[in-house]
Amino acid sequence: MMKMMMMMMNKPIILVACVLLFSSLAVLASEGSSAPTECCFDIYPHRLPKNGVVRFQYTDDRCAKKAVVITMKKGGVFCVDPSLQWVKNIIQAKEWIHTKRGNSSAPRESQ
Repeated sequence: MMKMMMMMMNKPIILVACVLLFSSLAVLASEGSSAPTECCFDIYPHRLPKNGVVRFQYTDDRCAKKAVVITMKKGGVFCVDPSLQWVKNIIQAKEWIHTKRGNSSAPRESQ
């Protein structure tokens, strides 16, 4: 009789332990899988003037569409296709200016 009571008491303890384990895993998993902050859903179809571009930023890899977000001097923000040659030219020009000014975020080797 005592053995039967012990078995009945163990099952709820195991159940509670499993529920706590799975709920803590769910919380940890949801913290690490945050959604991207900025994605593009529409791609701007026209060419933008290179001299009007202030900065650019690639969208997160988790976004449905690969895009580059371009911010213009007058405040406009446009999503453009990174595979287009004029977009590649803007990115190359901005990266070159950034590197030329010594603002490169790449780690430098110490000598």
